Amino acid sequence: MLEFLSGSSEAVNTTNAVRESLDLALKDTPAEQARLVIVHSTMGHNFAQLLKAIHEYCPDADVCGCTGSGVISSEGVSEKMRALALMVVTGDECAMTSVSGLGNENSGELAESCARSLADKLPDINMVYVLGPGINVCGECIVDGVEAVFGPETPILGALAGDNAKLKRTLVFSGESVLEDGLVLVGFADPALEVVQVSHHGSLPNQGKVYEVTRSENNRIDELDGKPAWPALLEQMGLDADMTPAEALPYSGLGIKLDEVASKAYDNECTLAAPFTLSDDGQSFYLLVKCPVGTQLIQVYRDEDHIFNGVDGMMQRMQDQLSGRRPLVVFQADCMARGRMTHDACAKDEIIASMQDPIFTDGTVPWLGIYGFAEYGMLAGRNHFHHYTTTLSAIVHKT
Repeated sequence: MLEFLSGSSEAVNTTNAVRESLDLALKDTPAEQARLVIVHSTMGHNFAQLLKAIHEYCPDADVCGCTGSGVISSEGVSEKMRALALMVVTGDECAMTSVSGLGNENSGELAESCARSLADKLPDINMVYVLGPGINVCGECIVDGVEAVFGPETPILGALAGDNAKLKRTLVFSGESVLEDGLVLVGFADPALEVVQVSHHGSLPNQGKVYEVTRSENNRIDELDGKPAWPALLEQMGLDADMTPAEALPYSGLGIKLDEVASKAYDNECTLAAPFTLSDDGQSFYLLVKCPVGTQLIQVYRDEDHIFNGVDGMMQRMQDQLSGRRPLVVFQADCMARGRMTHDACAKDEIIASMQDPIFTDGTVPWLGIYGFAEYGMLAGRNHFHHYTTTLSAIVHKT
């Protein structure tokens, strides 16, 4: 039977941070019982040292994880340059596989290969946890690859890694390897458990600013309304012509209209995407989702009231689905733009508390989250790739 145990630390020394986090997580559980350790870290830690310290403490455990601009745990949220949070999993109903070499063009192919390796390691997997790089990747294609093996009915949870908003170097951990192009898949196969997932973002569509994709390939957008895509987008948004995607990120969110059922479940008309990388000539941009010709991209604007009210609505949807069940664990994938990039400390802490307080009514629950570049979670019964959201995945006993 699976058990989940979490801990975190703000210690500056990397080895000490690992030990503090694992001491907090394991308490009276022998370290030898750990089968998997999932670790999230901000960018300041020594990652080789971090992974070595986990292996020394939990010698029988697989180790995986990723970087982000902040970490979230049962103890709260931290976006210090050296912040660490981790989850220890005990029990035999889990397995991990990984692959390197992931890029925009092969994300689906390598995800499918990785998923087949996972299926060979562990039968009867009923949920898949994904960690991948946050740039130079088609995040939606990863869903396609995983579903090709496990089917669309198997829930996918997880995140794409982030950095400190530079869009330069997002890292995935596998074993003792630190990868810029790595994909990790974790399978859980406890038939008594299921996952409840909810998501929300705080941007609303500007219906007067709609662009049509007129030339594209997979997740590369070459033309908007018949013009070179990146220069056209900057011009339409009133941004400087030499802006990079990192500089434009607070303004360049693009909505993709949802169908009526998904819109109701999301409390929003649109799902979001954003340009993260450019083609070599600077004329095309890459999204993390597929955009076939004819796709309508809608400029969006951030609405603070919708963020705060939306979190309350999201938690009500979660409570309705939990039906009084207490989660064994909550995995949180959050957009870096919902951290200190756009919120002060008080507002950010208030948002996190508004999610955790309804779950922690009878004491804390193991919790692991990351401020990354993208999120995975079901929407209206289908696996979905998200941007700019808070996505919560609560693992619970089936009713």
